[in-house]
Amino acid sequence: MRRKAPDAGPPRDAGAALLTTLIIVAGLAAISVSVLADMRRSQRLSANAQSTAQAQWFAIGAEAFARLTAEDLVSGALPRTALAGSPRTAAFPLDHGLMQVAVRDATTCINANSVVSGAGDIFERDETGAKQVMALMAMQGLTSGQSAALTDALVGWIDTGGGAVGADDTPYAGMDPPYLTGGEPLAEISELRAIRGFTPEVLAKLRPWLCVLPYTGPSRINLNALAEEQAPVLVAATDRKLSLSAARDLIRRRPLNGWQSLGEAFADPAIASLGLDERALSAFTLDTRALAIDVIVTHADAEVAMTELMVRGGQGFITAARRWTEDT
Repeated sequence: MRRKAPDAGPPRDAGAALLTTLIIVAGLAAISVSVLADMRRSQRLSANAQSTAQAQWFAIGAEAFARLTAEDLVSGALPRTALAGSPRTAAFPLDHGLMQVAVRDATTCINANSVVSGAGDIFERDETGAKQVMALMAMQGLTSGQSAALTDALVGWIDTGGGAVGADDTPYAGMDPPYLTGGEPLAEISELRAIRGFTPEVLAKLRPWLCVLPYTGPSRINLNALAEEQAPVLVAATDRKLSLSAARDLIRRRPLNGWQSLGEAFADPAIASLGLDERALSAFTLDTRALAIDVIVTHADAEVAMTELMVRGGQGFITAARRWTEDT
């Protein structure tokens, strides 16, 4: 009889096939985990984007509150001094969030664009406005030389006349990278950082009292919206002819519901004794011409900050600027 051959066991390539299968399975598992992680991340990003977009729409809706405030000021439902001091605020509960709105008069500051006057694409130095800005700088501790140099630099950044073409660009041509002057009024207070001499230290001193509005010519200050702590603005508007203490006293003496006419306001001894000319007196108004709106919306996991400027025109208040950031 023939003996049965011993069992040789599984083929040699069986182990290799098993190892290959395990490697493939492990690779597919890793890919699956990565894909699932990407899907979850995409879902979170999509949800965050939707929450942010919804929060932005809620923020834009705050214009309605600002318009209502403006209409009440114009109609007399609110006293003219309603925006003096602290802003007018409101909080609105939302589904999965909260909207906080603050509205204030935007003309209780010295407008950086007041250093020029003009329209279209022609802007030239305005001496009355330039004196207001220099007075504000001097009040914040800058020397007369610094104030004059900074004001000249600001005028040079905006104006389109005077001197050789491109002369105002010379100080910036050597910058790295080089750039040109704006040749038009400022749109943002942050633009001052690009102007020669406006260092962070200087801006920190001026920022509480300096603003950017879409007007040129001397700043027009709403006397009925000034708070006592804003007396430096009133002093600067008079080119320091009015002392700081006299400005504070004037604001304290203001009627509870505000002055009803410029004649009434100008009859106050503090102003009448200054002998201001007609152009200097034109720097004052009694009505709100611009509103600043600050909005913070929290919705689900998103938080949105918006600042907006509304200006008064022939058809009421319209949006002049909107920024998705807090006012700085």
